[in-house]
Amino acid sequence: MRVTRLSFITLLSLAIWGVLNPPAGAKSPEGEPRGWGPAALKGVPGQDQQAQQASPNPQDTDWYVQVARPGRPVYMALPTFALRGSAAADSAQVLSGVVWSDLEYASIYRLVPQHLYKIVGENVSPSSIDYYQWESIGTDILVVGTAEIHENRLVSEVRLYAVQSQQMVFGKRYEGPASGVRTMAHQIADDILLQAGNYRGVARTRIAFSADRRGEQSKEIYVMDYDGENQRPLTANRSLNLTPTWSPDGQALGYISYRNNSPDLYIAFINEARGEALVAGPGMTFTPSWSPDGRRIAFTSTRDGNSEIYVINTDGSGLRRLTNHPSIDTAPCWSPNGREIAFTSDRAGAPQIYVMDSDGLNLRRISYEGSYNDSPTWSPSRSFSEIAWTSRIERGPFDIVVYNFETQQVRQLTTGRGSNESPTWSPNGLHIVFTSTRTGTSQIFTMNRDGSNQRRLTSEGNNTTPKWGPAPESVDP
Repeated sequence: MRVTRLSFITLLSLAIWGVLNPPAGAKSPEGEPRGWGPAALKGVPGQDQQAQQASPNPQDTDWYVQVARPGRPVYMALPTFALRGSAAADSAQVLSGVVWSDLEYASIYRLVPQHLYKIVGENVSPSSIDYYQWESIGTDILVVGTAEIHENRLVSEVRLYAVQSQQMVFGKRYEGPASGVRTMAHQIADDILLQAGNYRGVARTRIAFSADRRGEQSKEIYVMDYDGENQRPLTANRSLNLTPTWSPDGQALGYISYRNNSPDLYIAFINEARGEALVAGPGMTFTPSWSPDGRRIAFTSTRDGNSEIYVINTDGSGLRRLTNHPSIDTAPCWSPNGREIAFTSDRAGAPQIYVMDSDGLNLRRISYEGSYNDSPTWSPSRSFSEIAWTSRIERGPFDIVVYNFETQQVRQLTTGRGSNESPTWSPNGLHIVFTSTRTGTSQIFTMNRDGSNQRRLTSEGNNTTPKWGPAPESVDP
């Protein structure tokens, strides 16, 4: 079996090599239902009369409470975006398809099957919405979109309707280059999730990972969209480049590189096409983890002779050692508030998961199930206090488990299909990306936080140590 874990085991195998959001509720943080007020139909010229009359005000009843009835899933209908000119035919199909896929992946709403749309009619426009027909096929929320090409620019208008209360609750105009149709679709999907139920979507996020696509003797850092599209290399030095970690603003990546024959910590500034070494010797450096405030990076180093956890400021100052034990301490990860760090240590005889304060104090063990636990990753969710890690249960292969701090219970997410390792959470805490050998080679998969909806993202070469990047701030296209 090919070993894909690059945290605890890295310190042994590579050293020998030598050179080596809240789940429900429609209220915004300001207390107003999403979609009210100035956001409604932002920038849409020639707003139709029905939309003007349907736009609610902050004093109206919270529409989402009406559709989110207890014990019943919320159903959303998404007809194909209507054309405004034949030049936008392909764009309309791509917009509809990508938005559908993004919403389906989010697993928050049920999508009304498309074959039922013919009951309502082929043509759907804001001026002629038959709410009773849409309600008859089970629709709670209706998404109506248009697409047109204007002077080589793609323009889309999207409206969100609460079917039961028969009102438009959100509308927005999107404009961008015609070549950026997928980017626009991802933003539309994220906006729908935000406006419909105050969920932070992941459609515009990226995943970084390490891959050997240029030969078995080298690994480069790659970046791809959350759904596996647009895979492209970030490094090209034909060395070993491992364990990427994102800055909180998504503008930089930290990673370990052997470009100078020893594992050092580098920072790549993605939009500036430049990089620099942050930690270079003495000793070996592994498994960096960027702090939530963006000011520090925790990492593993043997600079003092033993594998210990250190932190350093991103400007290279303030190097500090946090652990001091003759065992191997490695694979640090920060808590969402930056006050604690989880890590792997074999101080109990086998690798287990420990947590300490960010200053190295108040250390305690949290993993007691499984003979080998490694690669902790802290959920950023505000609703669930959880850590996921790689675990060997009995004598089986490695699987992904999640520990809940409130219940102190562990649940297993993967089972019986290859070795599943290196989990990291999506920025909303609803999904996990991980590495699996279930196909015979090491590939990257994602799944929901309950282990459902497992999807393969990569197929070329061997791909390891994925890291899910932060969600970008919402901006008008």
